[in-house]
Amino acid sequence: MLSNYVGEELFLKGVSIYLKKKLYANSVTKDLWEGIGAATGSLFTRLLSPSARLKLTSGKDIINFMDNWITKIGFPVLTVTETPTGIAVRQDRFLETGHAEPKDNETIWNVPLSIVTVDEDGQPVLNKEAVLGAREQTFELDTSKPFKLNAGTVGVYRVLYTPERLSKIAEETSKENGIFSLNDRVGLVHDAMALSKAGLAKLSSALTLIDGLKNEKEYLVWSGISESLSGLVSIWWEHPQIVDQLNALRRALFVPLVEKLGFEYLATDSVDTSLLRTCAISQAAAAKDEGVIKELQSRFAHFMKTGDDSRIPADLQRVIFTVAVRHGGKAEFDVAINIHDNAKTPTERIAAMQALGSAEDPELLKETLKFISTKARDQDVVYFFRGLSGNPKARRLLAQYFKEEYDTLYKRFESTFTLKSLVEVRNV
Repeated sequence: MLSNYVGEELFLKGVSIYLKKKLYANSVTKDLWEGIGAATGSLFTRLLSPSARLKLTSGKDIINFMDNWITKIGFPVLTVTETPTGIAVRQDRFLETGHAEPKDNETIWNVPLSIVTVDEDGQPVLNKEAVLGAREQTFELDTSKPFKLNAGTVGVYRVLYTPERLSKIAEETSKENGIFSLNDRVGLVHDAMALSKAGLAKLSSALTLIDGLKNEKEYLVWSGISESLSGLVSIWWEHPQIVDQLNALRRALFVPLVEKLGFEYLATDSVDTSLLRTCAISQAAAAKDEGVIKELQSRFAHFMKTGDDSRIPADLQRVIFTVAVRHGGKAEFDVAINIHDNAKTPTERIAAMQALGSAEDPELLKETLKFISTKARDQDVVYFFRGLSGNPKARRLLAQYFKEEYDTLYKRFESTFTLKSLVEVRNV
């Protein structure tokens, strides 16, 4: 964030000054800031807003600017509202639990706003001079044009827009030559979902943004969308009507990607293309798309019949095994156990372990729990838990198992950190 604000060249020059000054010596945090301050000189003071500039003294600009970022807990959420002449920006401490109470909301950060917008020719323009150094300030800006704070998502803060503005941002992201970079689009998805979960924004606004990204081409953005929608399904797992609607959205987003990318991995594929294919197929399958499920089942059936696993790419092992066990019966379950026992690679074994937790038949799930207690290696138990915790049909059963077997599990893992991992996984 600081490097982006003062400029990479000056930032690196400041680091060099710091390293030379402290060669073979001890240092504290302010020594680095002093080095960067020496490199930036009066330029830094000139960039600050008048109110912020009055608070700083020569030679300590960077120290004071960065102090609360280093010495105080947390980071801010910036609430952006529009005025007749621009925008009003307010900062408050961000908490995942919602609005911060006054006693938890005393810190004022110096926040580089890094506002990206467009000029008269529609070309991106970046304002790196705007700094929020008070609880609330106004900034002149033509709000009839697209704009976004935290350009490049380099700042350590979240930005809360009005639903109307977020809708306009969604429109801009859908354009082939929109002004928002890959990092911007990734940051928008994560901010929108985090703010919704915290109760600071409407979930509908976040979903509108995600729907606006349906023509996105970059894997990193799709990965964020995938993580966000999977998280929502996990939260609402006991509400079938809501889950069905979320799954409908997932199918609308990811099935077209599957149709475009197919199921075959080519040597000429880029890493991102391979990752995107795996992500799209996994999401479409999790959202119960019949076409994708049928294709994955046919690949597992071929393996069951012939022992030939050539139709099960390594990238799809987990989703194919999971779909086969989830939508199959005892035969598929037993094959998954056999794969676990005779796995060619550690990845294949892990995929089989997680698949064993995805069965929907209560009797098969009980077999999985028995397998954990009697046959699973200590280091593998967490993978079985992960598979079970991701299965709505198994969550209550897993919780009961953990409660009943707690003393045994505690004794089994008392000398390791595994028990902590089991608790975390069970609460996903």
